[in-house]
Amino acid sequence: MKLLAGITAALLLALGLLVLAVRTDPDVPLTLTAAETDIPWCSTDEPVIVADLTTDALPTCAPHGVEMRFPDGAVIDLPDEPGTGARSVGVHDYTYVDVGIFGMYTSRADRACEHVEQWGTPEAVRRVTEAFGDDAPCVPDRG
Repeated sequence: MKLLAGITAALLLALGLLVLAVRTDPDVPLTLTAAETDIPWCSTDEPVIVADLTTDALPTCAPHGVEMRFPDGAVIDLPDEPGTGARSVGVHDYTYVDVGIFGMYTSRADRACEHVEQWGTPEAVRRVTEAFGDDAPCVPDRG
């Protein structure tokens, strides 16, 4: 019985590390432990309202396969699996990062990166900013 429990624990750890690898780009320093990625997927078809992400309450599930609606009306369709992404609409760049149990981080920045808005739990915003810097929402030179 102890052997089965040990194998199960090892499989759960490996699954957590695999989820972490899928959720983050290996070229960036955003890291989450297996426990920090252990959040169930949401089972609702309700859209994610970006303005509602700025809260002290941690999420109970990770959204996937639904619309993410920004306050200005821009919409990003989230993929079927939690992760990261970006979309340019008009003169703005929109981004999202799944930060595991800390929730979603989202941002909107103008092309000059002079006007930036960020949404998410304080810990999600802190982790993304720590990993990518203060200009995380800004798209590098489009040269």
